[in-house]
Amino acid sequence: MNPASPTPPAPVAGQEQPLISVVLPTYNELDNIVPLVSEIFERTSQAGYRVQVVVVDDNSQDGTQEALTQAFGQDPRFKLVVRLSERGLATALWRGINEAQGQVVVTMDSDFNHHPRDLVRVLKALPDRDMVIGSRYVPGGGMNTSWLRFQLSHAFNIMLRLVLGLKTYDNLSGFLAAQKSLWLSFDPRDIFQGYGDYAIRLLYRAQQRGLKITEVPVVYENRLGGDSKTRFVHHLSEYLRTAYSLRREDRR
Repeated sequence: MNPASPTPPAPVAGQEQPLISVVLPTYNELDNIVPLVSEIFERTSQAGYRVQVVVVDDNSQDGTQEALTQAFGQDPRFKLVVRLSERGLATALWRGINEAQGQVVVTMDSDFNHHPRDLVRVLKALPDRDMVIGSRYVPGGGMNTSWLRFQLSHAFNIMLRLVLGLKTYDNLSGFLAAQKSLWLSFDPRDIFQGYGDYAIRLLYRAQQRGLKITEVPVVYENRLGGDSKTRFVHHLSEYLRTAYSLRREDRR
């Protein structure tokens, strides 16, 4: 299935480019977020893209909001959304997608786990595709973080492919690009709940629709500072429940 409107082409010199929004969910990311936003702007500008960055912050208490406001408060390419009561990765992403002004929306982590150098590669792959995944598990991809984390995540992704019949290799990436109209076509009550399990549901539903999905290699890096919010082993039971719930639903 193709999205309602055509995917914008790669940048062409001398032509006005469609706006691309990058959504970054944050909670206590003072050490990472300003350098990350700066590098996103720098690398995409060098490649000829027009980019807006939307940060959705879950009322951080470490100075994240203040640092962002000081660095980018007067920059029209930047938007900060602060959620005072609601919490959670998936719902923050959904809020950011709705707040985004771009025709294309990219979701990324806010700690340099998803590195801005890979963002241009993801964007270049989007024409003629409905969705692009920044993937650790295709040739050229990987993780410069924990060897154990890489092996556990890789094994779990293999299991997801077997249980759900997924054709995609990295189903927990969260480094995703698609047109905003396509993002908004999914039911948030069905997809954007929980933590990383939203990505499993999203890619499963996308495959059910017959969307054209491609994976480009990215290398996960260590965060610059602060504490990681990802606890793979902790969330494993949630991810397993999601996978088997989708499988049971498909068999009804």
